Amino acid sequence: MIWQGIVLKRRSTDKLQSWLDYAKSSNGGSYQCQAVDEVKMAVKSIPIMLTAVVYFILFNQMQSTYLLQAERMNLGGQEPGGFQIPAASMQIFCWTIHSFTNAFQELVIFPLLSRMGRRPSPGRFLRIGIGMVLGIAAQIAAAIVEIYRKEDLKETGGFDQIVAGKVYHSAYLSVLYQVPQFLLMGVSSALVVTAGLEYTYVQSPVVLRGLMQGIFLLILGLGGLLASAFVGIVQAITVSDEWYPDEINEGHIDYYLFLLAGLMGLDFCIYLVIVRLYKGSPSITSIEDGSFNHTERRPQEDETVLMPQDKRTNVLKFSMGNS
Repeated sequence: MIWQGIVLKRRSTDKLQSWLDYAKSSNGGSYQCQAVDEVKMAVKSIPIMLTAVVYFILFNQMQSTYLLQAERMNLGGQEPGGFQIPAASMQIFCWTIHSFTNAFQELVIFPLLSRMGRRPSPGRFLRIGIGMVLGIAAQIAAAIVEIYRKEDLKETGGFDQIVAGKVYHSAYLSVLYQVPQFLLMGVSSALVVTAGLEYTYVQSPVVLRGLMQGIFLLILGLGGLLASAFVGIVQAITVSDEWYPDEINEGHIDYYLFLLAGLMGLDFCIYLVIVRLYKGSPSITSIEDGSFNHTERRPQEDETVLMPQDKRTNVLKFSMGNS
């Protein structure tokens, strides 16, 4: 269908609203109008999903930058027989609040809004946008913690701490100061990841749902790959005064985190523009107001029933499995 639309557009002298419209049987193509409109809707959703790439770069900081930061903070256990908090275990705050946020929305927020006579649930676009803003807040919180950690090192000289058999020069600042950034990322991921997968399921044509969800998960993985590439780029640019050296005590991780927050802010602005264009599309509007004829009723973007319960469970399992 896509190839036919491209070929027929080149041959035709008529100007249609979309290049895919040339594949419609009414315009000389070989595909039904309904099928073409469904594919158009799926294609128009891809730019929205692509804006999540930057978010998933932020998301992957929990397994990298946050961990390096935690290893150089006071984990406790300095006294004989004392308990040392595992640096990687700080992620439990993220995934606990992630699960709680999903349950709280489903069991409290949505039913409450429904009883108040308002829309039964905040739209997916709104939830994704809020999640992006919280992701920005998490990076800023982490950067502030890093500033205080470096100041503590400068004032006290720090101490040598053994973590998993390795010695790290650490600040006396407690690792529990990281809790806010993990909580923010937990709520953020509950909004972005869950709403994003719901969006690809509900707003995609039935025959393309698996493909569109696969594309979203591919973007999630791409974010992890680009997170490593982004570190390499920053290291190459700041070689004279490294922001992200192998030993972060000698670098400026706070600058790096502020840079990520700014990049996410720019991405959020692009997201708002794309969503505005998406919601203003005639083809999408016809679907949302119910004028689109389809054998299976398509839930609207703000509808309460987002996807079957087993699908919602799989969304949670997947997003938690990527910790």
